[in-house]
Amino acid sequence: MKYIRKIRKIILACCAACFVVGIQPMCLMAVENDNHPSELPVWGDGLSITGESGIVMEASTGIVLYEKNINDVHYPASITKIMTALLAIENCEMDEIVTIPHEAVYMEDKGTHIALDEGEQLTVEQCLYAVLLASANDAAYALAEHVGGTYENFIRMMNQKAKEIGCQNTNFTNPHGLPDESHVTSAYDMALITKAALEYDMFQTISGTSYYEIPPTEHQKDLIPMYNHHKMIGKTEFQNEEVFAGKNGYTNAAAHTLVTCAKRDDMVLICVVMKEQRESLYQDTLELLNDSFDRFTKVKISEDKAYFEEMLKKEDPIFENCVISKLDTDQAYVMVPKGLNSSDLNIKLDYQEPETVTAQYFYEDHLAGQVDFIVENVQEESDQLEHTVKEPLSEEKKSGGSSFNWKLFLFITLIGVLVMGVLIKVLLDCYHSRNRKIRLGSKSKRKE
Repeated sequence: MKYIRKIRKIILACCAACFVVGIQPMCLMAVENDNHPSELPVWGDGLSITGESGIVMEASTGIVLYEKNINDVHYPASITKIMTALLAIENCEMDEIVTIPHEAVYMEDKGTHIALDEGEQLTVEQCLYAVLLASANDAAYALAEHVGGTYENFIRMMNQKAKEIGCQNTNFTNPHGLPDESHVTSAYDMALITKAALEYDMFQTISGTSYYEIPPTEHQKDLIPMYNHHKMIGKTEFQNEEVFAGKNGYTNAAAHTLVTCAKRDDMVLICVVMKEQRESLYQDTLELLNDSFDRFTKVKISEDKAYFEEMLKKEDPIFENCVISKLDTDQAYVMVPKGLNSSDLNIKLDYQEPETVTAQYFYEDHLAGQVDFIVENVQEESDQLEHTVKEPLSEEKKSGGSSFNWKLFLFITLIGVLVMGVLIKVLLDCYHSRNRKIRLGSKSKRKE
């Protein structure tokens, strides 16, 4: 029994030594792998707004720099009118004549309007100013019927357009945003709609105007003055020179909604906040915009055709003789934290079809940008649709290691070998001691 107790003491002592010494490398490893221990989250995740949903998207790349519940469904209120304006700009000439229909004048709940009369005539351009600056619901109704041929057809056009540009949580039932339980969208979808609208200079010009007036006509004897309701565009205490377009909205059910477009240097940001409080609406928007401008920069990708061809050839035998026939790197940018460039990002290739490939750039788990290209001379179909092609080496990988802690493994193995050696030695000692006693006992008996 005393030998067993001795063995137990030795094993416990070795285990304690293993724990005390072995835990130190693990603690050091955790500290070394923490890239930003004292910094705020790079991707804006640490920001807080009072609105229930919010997003900041870079307009040229579509990259999301800040998000809060961006796919949650909310009532949009009058930011709906961005879609109404987009469809009018795409489908009409600005000097087309819009005749105000009876239904636009006598809506049951007209809300905000500019007192248009039945039969009054405005141009499409004048209607757009009324819709985007004065948020006029009567003008929105009239414009919808003019663009769609019928009011109902325009609603179908709105939802079709939403699907075309990638909206997944949007259903429009009217062109103005007046309350309807089925009239919903999300912050992300509104950013996509605004991104599409920003492709047209007319949208930027009209929504970025602080004041406009419609002159008197035969049907309307009074001048109609209109001020932009977006307070960062109009001359108010919230006016911001970097803001060049946007739209506000409000209903009791939707609370405050706001879309804001701002530009600094070569970056254009779209900020959407939904179900916001009045007192924090513009302050939250300003904080989101400034934080994104301060943290990020837009960088042109450095990779070229030869680079991607080489990556494809290494990735899959079907690309052994491939040639990239179309790759527009002049228009390909990524959004990166300031101080980094595209070579610091991970690249994943995604090819739903072997001939059409998308190179996606990631910073940690955040999509930073992507570029599409066409590949020719592809040999056969591949079952692998997504592959990691390039990953910047960590310091551990550069030194020839991997994510597995080989030092700790070798240390524990060595301790195990030592423990086994001690156990074997103790057992041998026990064996020899016992044999010695047996021999001595035998000798004593013979002497007797």
